[in-house]
Amino acid sequence: MTPNLKNILAATLVLCAIAQALPSRPENSHIYDENRLVPAQQLEFFDRISDEVANETGISIDAVLLNDIGERVAAKYAEEIAEKWQADAGREGEVLIFVAQKQRRKLVVTRGTASSIIDEAKIRKAEQEFLVPNFRQERYGDGILSLAGWLTFAISDSTGKKFDIDMQEAPAEEGMTVRGWLFVAVVFGLLIAFGRKGRRFGFFDNMKKLLCVSEIEKSQWPGIFRDAFGDNLVSAFISGRCLVEGFDALATPWTIDFILRDNSPEVITKLDAFREKARRENIAFGHFYTPAEIAQIRDPQELEYLQIASRNAPLCGVQDFGVQDFGVQDLGAQDLGVQDFKNF
Repeated sequence: MTPNLKNILAATLVLCAIAQALPSRPENSHIYDENRLVPAQQLEFFDRISDEVANETGISIDAVLLNDIGERVAAKYAEEIAEKWQADAGREGEVLIFVAQKQRRKLVVTRGTASSIIDEAKIRKAEQEFLVPNFRQERYGDGILSLAGWLTFAISDSTGKKFDIDMQEAPAEEGMTVRGWLFVAVVFGLLIAFGRKGRRFGFFDNMKKLLCVSEIEKSQWPGIFRDAFGDNLVSAFISGRCLVEGFDALATPWTIDFILRDNSPEVITKLDAFREKARRENIAFGHFYTPAEIAQIRDPQELEYLQIASRNAPLCGVQDFGVQDFGVQDLGAQDLGVQDFKNF
């Protein structure tokens, strides 16, 4: 074999190896966009969605947009990429939005835990509803984002996880018409209206609201209160006013009351950073008591609400006390003293 022939053969083998190589997972993004079809702002928003879902569920939502896959079988190639990217990320599950421009192939593949919680038939339908019409009008970013939103909704619906994502904040692709955005808004509205647990996803403020005691107990709030107040926290609990018959969580926020060893203003301001999050999730911060203040309460109705709250809906801190632990022997007590405190 002549040297020139050897060189040609070697070059051919190298080119074949390159052609068969799988695209590498981007280090700082969840989208591999060969032709840069997705605008930068939409790419950033997609990354926010994927990071939020991955952190809460261990499932990564990614997208790979390729120009030309040659003679490869699109579905098999997409599965190989999904398996590689899942392994590279070390995640429990993988959802990959796969696009091959020249071959006009658009599909979604799932791996790991994602395969068991997202119905494949619904995925195929979502591909046709979100990717196909947007790509026909060359609104690539809108197609990818709307499908990512649907996938996030489906994961939330199956896992019961709530994501801090508001699709109203999704950036518009340049050149998109008002009619196009109305279409997107209507689609997401229908998803929310007919989803079994759609309120957990959080497209709009009402969808972010925590609507029952168990949702608050499973939320980030108990941990936030513990981290904010540390050893100063005696107890954080849902006010008894929210536990009486007729309370409407859609119309009225859940009031969280606190018992702190020190309730000075500089201590209470530690929650200021969370007030906007609280507003979105239907939480209001109520009273900040100290044990001494509770022992001096003369209002029987106020004591009744304290007793209900401390017994039935504690979130963190001491969870098994009644108001009698603060020197209150009955709800009508008029002569309360700090000398009767127990454990405080």
